[in-house]
This record gives sequence, structure tokens and C-alpha cells, in this order.
Amino acid sequence: MDFWQIFLNGGGALIGVIGLILTLILYRASRIGPRPVFQCRALRIIEKDEKALRDKLEILFEGKSIPRLTETYIIFWNSGKAILDGEGIASDDPLRLKFSENAEVLRVRVLKVTRTANKFIAEINSSSQNEVIYSFDYLDPGDGATIEILHTAQERYPKVQGTIRGVPKGVLDWGLIPSHRSSALKKEIFSSIFPLFFGIFLIVSGPSFFPPLVKWVMVGLGIFLVLSSSLLLLGNLLFGRRRFPKVLATEDIEGLAAINIEK
Repeated sequence: MDFWQIFLNGGGALIGVIGLILTLILYRASRIGPRPVFQCRALRIIEKDEKALRDKLEILFEGKSIPRLTETYIIFWNSGKAILDGEGIASDDPLRLKFSENAEVLRVRVLKVTRTANKFIAEINSSSQNEVIYSFDYLDPGDGATIEILHTAQERYPKVQGTIRGVPKGVLDWGLIPSHRSSALKKEIFSSIFPLFFGIFLIVSGPSFFPPLVKWVMVGLGIFLVLSSSLLLLGNLLFGRRRFPKVLATEDIEGLAAINIEK
């Protein structure tokens, strides 16, 4: 029995296993409910970081002396498959962005929203000047907002706190806002394409290019590479899109991400 007969005889089982795995992946994707997530970027505008000038340099913001000024962008959206109801936000544990206790939020602006009907609001907590409270009426899948925060905190990014009923994992941190040119997802997808084609090459060419004692090892390696890289590629395409909706982009954020500023 030659290679292709063995391959075709076992192909049914192989296709069945791949089909089962694909079904499970697609089923999992369809079961994702509301999923609030955020990404962020920050720029340290100015800070008293020179010891020789610490006592001689004064930073003023609207007439108020501050130790430093940082601009932080937060993009918050519903990346799930179901509506995120604002009425589910716990009144005793509202959604908030919290900086260190000795910090002060100087200004908050909602720069962009996907839809005005979402009624997305972000404002400084009147009882805690180091916190930003935000809320919304509802967020359909893909709905969200871009928030700009000017603050004096040593840390660039706040802690995201709050409770939403029906969302036990809370708001998920999806890391820094990626650039179009250096997206980690693109690198992961490219890294899975090469072994996929190399595996196909081994399967097709192995029986004729390699000696008898080696060809079955090469074919087996090719099958492994095809299966593993195919599943990795599919997983990245289904679950690896960790980028906010395009409508929430601003020129300032895209500029920071493109040149990878993190100061």
C-alpha cells in the first residue's frame, strides 16, 4: 500500500477530528456574552524629575501647582456578542478608573463615542479626586467610547474597578493600544502561516524527495505542522482581534501607538 492510499484511508478520521475541533471553537465563540474590555495609552507631558531644579521649577495647570502632568487615553468597548446593559452596573461598586490616593484627576473628556444613544458619561468623582466615574445606558457589540484623562499620578494608567451584574470577570484589560504597523496579532498570524505551508510541502513532497526511512517521519511532521498551525491561525482569527473599533480612534492615540511612545 503506497503513501496516498494510507493517507486517503486515514483522511476521513483526520477530517473528522479537525471538524470536531472547529465545531468546538465556533461554538465557544458563539457563546461569548457581553464582554467589557479596555485598551490604553499614555504620555507623560511634564514632570519635576531633575533634582537640581526641583525647588526652582513650578508646573502650573490652570493656575494650580502640580508635580507632573500625564495624559492617559482609555478606550472602553463591548467586545462580546451580546448587549451590555448599563442598568447592570452595581450602585455600590460603580465603574471607575482609580489612580493612587495622592493623585488628582485634573480633567476628563469623552473624545469619541460609537453612538450618542449609548449616553456614555465620564466625570471626576466628586468625593474622590483620584477617580473617574463612567457609565452608559447600553452598549451593543462594538459600542464604546474614548476617554482622555489629565492627571498628576506617578503611574500612567489607572486601576479599572467596578461590578456589572452578569459579567463575573468584570472589565478586561487588553493592554496597550496597538499600532497598525506593529500589531502583535499580525505577527502571530504570519508566524502560523509559514509552518502551515511548510507542512503542506512535507506532506506532498515527502514520499518522493526523501529516502524510505525518512519520508514517513517527514510526512508525519508535515501533518503535525498543518494541524497545529491551522488551529493556531483559526484561533488568532476568531479570538485574537484585540483592537478597538476604528470609529473610536483619534489622531493623537494613533500617533502615540504608531511611534510606540511610552514616556
